[in-house]
Amino acid sequence: MLHFFYDSLESLKKVKKPTSKEVWTLTIVILIVVIISALMFAFFDSIFGRLGVWFFETMRSVF
Repeated sequence: MLHFFYDSLESLKKVKKPTSKEVWTLTIVILIVVIISALMFAFFDSIFGRLGVWFFETMRSVF
């Protein structure tokens, strides 16, 4: 267990702090991915919602 602790500390010493440019670049990338994901979710939610309404209206008229 102690060996794991020392290995973890050695690994943490190798970690470098990101530059300001890297932080801004990754922030913009994450925002773009989140916006695209939200738009895709809204699109598919709308499609499947309309498909469900159509299906239940069709089944109601059949029975």
